[in-house]
Amino acid sequence: MLKKSMAATLAVAIMVGSAASMPVQAVPSKDLRIIPVIVNGQKVKFPDSEPYINTDGFTMVPIRFVSERLGADVKWNNATQTAIIIYGGQKIEMTIGSRDAVVDGEAVTLDTAAEKFEGRTMVPLRFVSEVLHSDVKWDSGAHSVRVTDTAYQQKVDSGQVALDPWGREYSKKWDANWMKLTDLPDRFYEDINIGKPSNREYMGEERSWDYKYYADEWAERIRQFYVNSLNIDYRTINGKKFGDNVIEYMGGEQGMSSYRVEKVREAVNFYVDWVKKNKVIAKGYADPEMSQVREGGGYVIVRTRFKFMVISAIDASQVFPDNTEVSSGSDAFKSKKNVWYDGYSDVYLATNSANYQHKFLAVVGFENMFKKGLYYYENKG
Repeated sequence: MLKKSMAATLAVAIMVGSAASMPVQAVPSKDLRIIPVIVNGQKVKFPDSEPYINTDGFTMVPIRFVSERLGADVKWNNATQTAIIIYGGQKIEMTIGSRDAVVDGEAVTLDTAAEKFEGRTMVPLRFVSEVLHSDVKWDSGAHSVRVTDTAYQQKVDSGQVALDPWGREYSKKWDANWMKLTDLPDRFYEDINIGKPSNREYMGEERSWDYKYYADEWAERIRQFYVNSLNIDYRTINGKKFGDNVIEYMGGEQGMSSYRVEKVREAVNFYVDWVKKNKVIAKGYADPEMSQVREGGGYVIVRTRFKFMVISAIDASQVFPDNTEVSSGSDAFKSKKNVWYDGYSDVYLATNSANYQHKFLAVVGFENMFKKGLYYYENKG
């Protein structure tokens, strides 16, 4: 990219709707990291609005997608701005803007009100999940939440299903190259491969260290690197802050030569100038798949889900650091405006110091999202 410059307290809330007379606008916190929600071993894919932590400190999720994953029916009363969940004869009613819910005719006070955000009804996840008789656990290392009902937990306990370290269900279908998950599409494994990449050997490797602990640290660097790179606004972008974030999630100045730091700063300055000239506004998320990691060419390679939207750009083919003034190995990917793109690519990690140690693995460079032949994105517009 950029002229070849670089090879809480758990409270999960489900959003519901807006106030009776005047919509209540949810205000997400400034934390722009994705919050994966895993329901009965399956990661939920939200087509537009992602879960967020609201200004009350509770994680809010779109009510329909989580409730239906737990087998509930969801209805909406537009006249009263009330979401209605029906599950096994049980009835839950939550009105936008109100902390008073009704469960089987009895009033219950919520810690935070249902909200309307980007057209979706958002509600507190923990409340809804527990009313639907499911266990809710926050995984702070992975910045994710697991929701598991009794029937599924029995399958796990009896050995009927096997889970990865993040609570996702492994496929029972053997594959020589991949330790597959049941919630990932075939395209994840088939459409962005050069040669025959394999993660089975890497994930089966015996280690003297806790893989999940360090993998969560690597994933956090990827997430934060792309919080910085995907959430762009030409009206407010600060070149120094942008560059500081890039360097931090590439391993920090302590792990980089002064020459490399200088080149990163040059690349960042070029990009920031382009953002202002091109009037770029965009938003997005990165969600690394840490049980699908492999090694190759001296790198640890993390297949990562990217979800992004271009809101403003004169040239919509050069918006993010990963597709602006790219080298011959990447594409200047052209996006339609105001639609979500959702898909996968590989992010390369290595140590930026001479001493290769797994605890120092960090993002190597910018050109990850649009490497030729190594990505796919679906237009959700």
